[in-house]
Amino acid sequence: MFGLRLSAERRRLGLSQQQVADRLGVSRSAVGMLETDRAALEVERLLKLSEIDYDVLKVLTDEPARLAAGRLLDWQLVVDVVERVTAWEQARGLRLPSEKKALVIKHLYLRFAAQGVVDKQALDETLQMAA
Repeated sequence: MFGLRLSAERRRLGLSQQQVADRLGVSRSAVGMLETDRAALEVERLLKLSEIDYDVLKVLTDEPARLAAGRLLDWQLVVDVVERVTAWEQARGLRLPSEKKALVIKHLYLRFAAQGVVDKQALDETLQMAA
């Protein structure tokens, strides 16, 4: 099931089966068995593959990590952060440069993601520093 995707990832990275085997500490034939679904893909091996830049989410889901990660975002929180940053700018007659605004929004989203809500005081403090 995962074998074809493992093989595709290895080829995308320009690695031979032997190079992957060396990094995993297994034989080349063990890599071949993984790529043909004749051996189980263990979590430890998957973690080691991630260390050599395999897109593990692509291997597991057949969906690139960036796309899969986007599905995990709390989009309502993203919208809330963007709206509050924009309102903050407008209330002060300011306009942050787009690159800086994007970084601030990313920072704020990551700061608030665990709680799932915007902390107004933290938002104001962050924006004061960014302005």
